[in-house]
Amino acid sequence: MKLAITGKGGVGKTTLASLLAQLYAAEGKAVIAVDANPDANLGAALGIPPEEMQQITPIAEMRELIEERTGAKPGTIAPFFKLNPRVDDIPERFSLVKGGVKLLVLGTVKTGGAGCFCPESALLRSLMAHLVFRASEVVLLDMDAGIEHLGRGTAQAVDAFIVVVEPGRRSLETARNIRELARDIGIEQCYIV
Repeated sequence: MKLAITGKGGVGKTTLASLLAQLYAAEGKAVIAVDANPDANLGAALGIPPEEMQQITPIAEMRELIEERTGAKPGTIAPFFKLNPRVDDIPERFSLVKGGVKLLVLGTVKTGGAGCFCPESALLRSLMAHLVFRASEVVLLDMDAGIEHLGRGTAQAVDAFIVVVEPGRRSLETARNIRELARDIGIEQCYIV
């Protein structure tokens, strides 16, 4: 099962993603939690100390790997790059395991004007399509706030979106937009928390 946790900023997406990851791990499921939020906090929410988080190299910082796998240099607007790069080795090589949860971190743009995040997003999209082989495995994707990730299609391979809302008009509008855009990429299952 693959779930993308999404919604407006500040509504508790990361908290819910970490709680679900820990719950599924406690049930004996193999859990891969992917922090796809540029303001990465999933590791902290999972209780991973900062010094252990330094052991993880965010996928976006693996410049040579991204260029090798996608054919595009990170931070550039490449007219052509592979939309389905090889990703089968990434979870084992680049995750940190804590409490039965494998954590992968996408990373963030480090400087203003750094350029396009397209090759990194292509790698994440392929990773999401590849992950999960057995019914006992769960992938949780902690998305960035808003709807841009839907335009990039990074969560196109998920089974469902869990949209976290707060009781307010803007939050509900974001949820409605997410539901419509999710349908555009073929995801019919959207749940609101």
